[in-house]
Amino acid sequence: MNAKNSLWLLSQKTADILWIIMIAILPITSMPLIARLLGSDTVAAPSIIIVFFLMVIWFIPYILRRGKMVKESIPLLVFVIVALAATVLANFKVIPAYKDVAYLSNSIEAFVTLLIGVVFFLITSTYLQNEEKALLTLKVINLSAIVMLIWTGFQVVAWHGFGHYPGWMFDLQGLISSRVLYRQRVNGLALEPSWFAHQLNMIYIPIWLAATIKGISAFKKRLGFLTVESVLLVAGIGSLLLTLSRVGLLAFLLMFTFLFVKLHSYLVARVTASIQKKKEKISFTQKKRLTVLISILFIVVYLLLLAVGLYAFSKVDPRMASLFDFSVGQDNPLLAYFNELSFGERVVYWLAGWNVFAEHPILGVGLGNAGFYFPKAITPYGWNLIEVRRLAYRTSILLNVKSLWARLLAETGLVGFAVFCSWLYSLAKKFVKKAETKHSMTGVFALSGIFVLCALLAEGFSIDSFAMPYMWIALGLAAADLPALSNKGS
Repeated sequence: MNAKNSLWLLSQKTADILWIIMIAILPITSMPLIARLLGSDTVAAPSIIIVFFLMVIWFIPYILRRGKMVKESIPLLVFVIVALAATVLANFKVIPAYKDVAYLSNSIEAFVTLLIGVVFFLITSTYLQNEEKALLTLKVINLSAIVMLIWTGFQVVAWHGFGHYPGWMFDLQGLISSRVLYRQRVNGLALEPSWFAHQLNMIYIPIWLAATIKGISAFKKRLGFLTVESVLLVAGIGSLLLTLSRVGLLAFLLMFTFLFVKLHSYLVARVTASIQKKKEKISFTQKKRLTVLISILFIVVYLLLLAVGLYAFSKVDPRMASLFDFSVGQDNPLLAYFNELSFGERVVYWLAGWNVFAEHPILGVGLGNAGFYFPKAITPYGWNLIEVRRLAYRTSILLNVKSLWARLLAETGLVGFAVFCSWLYSLAKKFVKKAETKHSMTGVFALSGIFVLCALLAEGFSIDSFAMPYMWIALGLAAADLPALSNKGS
């Protein structure tokens, strides 16, 4: 064995260790020590440090050895080029001054966060090259999630059982998160409850749901039909509900869209066939009308169940108490309604992002620059909101869009938004095709990828940072070209 091969073998073994560490520490989103190293007070996940070492030690040598990336990487890399072009061209515009924020360093930081997310996807989708690594990844996801959920259980017992958190829990949470614990809401090991919901929706629940449906587990021991993944799925859903994250709950419901469509088609077909048997003769036209009628009846039932669920949620979450109290007798009634639901500020930021896009529709204003245009882009009603005024007048931070979709439009324009969506579409096509694979981790990750894309429709209105690793890793796992076959772990 020559020196080059020995060095490559060492690189692979080191990468295997780093990969396990990166997956294991995913539940931690904002460790104070990492925040100091990265100079960030929000997205300071220790996994960012690990992915950097993975890139240097394994990914770059892998590419130099003519290693292949998945073909879905191409539209993503095109988006990076478009985002870079939009950011560079933004320097030829007169960017409004905003306090002492330097737009050049701000743009560089924003572009670096995009690169971080892209690297997460590229490494994940290329590293996962066989079933053994896939099963090991699922096992590490499960084990680290068990720790995360146990800590969440402590939060539930402490608050709902005793009405307060003991000092040692605050101290421990302070070691792993830049913020501490929340009243009535669980946040796991994450910075805040909405981030915890994002974690669950973007990687953990989709994978556990897919593994449960496929009947595949990373562990051999089962309790009848129950697997470790099915138990974790129930615990994960319970934790998600206790975050009281409204966008998180919507994302969770959207996650079932793919299954729901199939279930709806199955139920309508069964009921139609049952009615058809009782009638002696029924024409094709009558059968078609009957199918449409039954489908509509089922949809009415779904809407009633949804209304009941929303009513129950309005009684649990104080922020949703005004859910059914919509009034048109005031200025800007829609924004006033969202404000009553403690959601007004986010909608104001989304609308500001949309207004920035409307002024710069082709390539936007460049990554990280949307906030500079906010003073003119914020709707007049928005200046009535306390949070908006506080952030604008009493802090030195740059306001952000608070939505991935609005940010893409505002900062990369129609071109960037279209390219990014084409990347998601290419992934969706691949996932749907691979999701039919049975007795393989390929099918599990592909099905979980479909769930992630469905949930992302809502989560994209909650998170706007490219540096959050969960979406990138989940989509990378699903996009990986694992060789077919192997029943291990099933």
